[in-house]
Amino acid sequence: MTESEWLACTDPEKMLGFLPHEAGSRKFRLFGVACCRRVWHLLPDELFRAAVTVAERYADGLASSQETFAAGEAAQAGWEASYGAVNSMLHGRASEAAMAYAATVTTALWAPARWCTSEAARRVRQCDVVDKGQEQASQTAFLRCIFGNPFRPIRIAPAWLTWHGGLPVSMARRMYDARDFSDMPVLADALEEAGCRDQDILGHCRSGGEHVRGCWPVDLLLGKG
Repeated sequence: MTESEWLACTDPEKMLGFLPHEAGSRKFRLFGVACCRRVWHLLPDELFRAAVTVAERYADGLASSQETFAAGEAAQAGWEASYGAVNSMLHGRASEAAMAYAATVTTALWAPARWCTSEAARRVRQCDVVDKGQEQASQTAFLRCIFGNPFRPIRIAPAWLTWHGGLPVSMARRMYDARDFSDMPVLADALEEAGCRDQDILGHCRSGGEHVRGCWPVDLLLGKG
């Protein structure tokens, strides 16, 4: 895949397949979590939402393997019970069960994170109560938000981190913790005043698209890989 192909790609499977394993299991898992959070309202039980939440915490090293495994096992059992019940229900309920299963995949510890992520994203796209084209477009946007442009690695200048008492870092931390990235354009302004002239960073912060945990400029400021 070339740089222009990466920037124009509309197939999340191709993009995931291009990314090297060393891109980081954390980022792969956060992509899977972002896909599931987009369809949060379709997860039919708190078990499945809990599995996504624990997977997200595990990605950041805040949940143990044991806790993550237990959450995945509970969600898996809940999905199996739901799947058995839907044989006598409307087809839409089956779709909800399939969507819920996507949440459990993000917690799998026995498989590579990239595989887990790919499977979760695929199940979300294939559920028949979502717009497949819309989900595909969102997932490719998430991949570019999380992994940036693999052909142009970017470093943060130390001066940006300490500007105004570390304001850019504080802003990044607040947005990350709250999962509220509405101040990304404001972050761009702060970085520009701190001396940043990198148009990839500034452009992404001002892009107006949806940002998620793992967003590459935020990760750079927080020192996350």
